[in-house]
Amino acid sequence: MLSGKKLLCCGILRHELEHLLGDQNFNITYLDAALHVDFDKLAQSVTADLRDMGDGYNPVVIGNQCHPEMEQMVAKYGGRVIRAKSCIEMLMGEKMAELDAEAKTFYLTSGWLENWRQIFREGLGWDAIDARQNFGYYDRILLLDTGIIPIDDIDLLEFYDYAQVPVEIVSVDLNNLRQLLDQLLGG
Repeated sequence: MLSGKKLLCCGILRHELEHLLGDQNFNITYLDAALHVDFDKLAQSVTADLRDMGDGYNPVVIGNQCHPEMEQMVAKYGGRVIRAKSCIEMLMGEKMAELDAEAKTFYLTSGWLENWRQIFREGLGWDAIDARQNFGYYDRILLLDTGIIPIDDIDLLEFYDYAQVPVEIVSVDLNNLRQLLDQLLGG
């Protein structure tokens, strides 16, 4: 195992975490981005990865509502989960409540956009009809753009075609995620 501090993270936030942590000496293990659609597989992966990380304090950057027993699972291995319900809340913080008050909103990150086929088609098994039924509840989809990686227009158009709900791009900074990481990592 590499030396340095250990961190277990959801792959959805890979780009944002690598940007924020930069050249700090972290040994980061990323979970597959689509695991949250299957509680059993997510639990197996989290516990196996934490067991592999070994003894000591193991911080985990996964929403505490991505699995109903996330905090208890992580605590068994000496870890602590970041103080946020989801990756969206990690990025948005309190601004999420304001946007939710405007319309029924589904949120995407760049990581979600990169992995939408794996999450929705493969993980959930949604065909186009399932997607339209499930996304049809929402008035809009907001894609949170941190500016770290370019948004692929083709992926965006293909996701819109799949969901059939207007997609708006909203710029967000990393301040909320940075604060949550500082709290988690003791920085």
